[in-house]
Amino acid sequence: MSIEITEKSVILKRFLMVGYGLSEADVEAFMKIVKSNEGKDVDFISSELGISKSRASLILKRLSDAGLVEKQKSSGSKGGRPKYIYYINKDEVISKMISRAKELCKDLENIIRSL
Repeated sequence: MSIEITEKSVILKRFLMVGYGLSEADVEAFMKIVKSNEGKDVDFISSELGISKSRASLILKRLSDAGLVEKQKSSGSKGGRPKYIYYINKDEVISKMISRAKELCKDLENIIRSL
């Protein structure tokens, strides 16, 4: 059975929402970062999703707390508050997501068996 690319995307987004308790906006931000070759900052996420910078910052913090993105101070920051770039270590994130998926499947299996 072959799954279409759009179906794969929907399944991945649902997994992120259920497995990590993320909102749709959280998942969209994650997908923007995954698809890029370099990290993204709050300004980029804010403009791409059409949301405020404070909301984008909260989303990126949630993604970081979930272990899905990492942040690093931008080398171009000059004075004031430091700017952060959010990026994904793909190998590490894939490994984490596979482990989480296995846990969820095991939990689901136990629930089904207890019916």
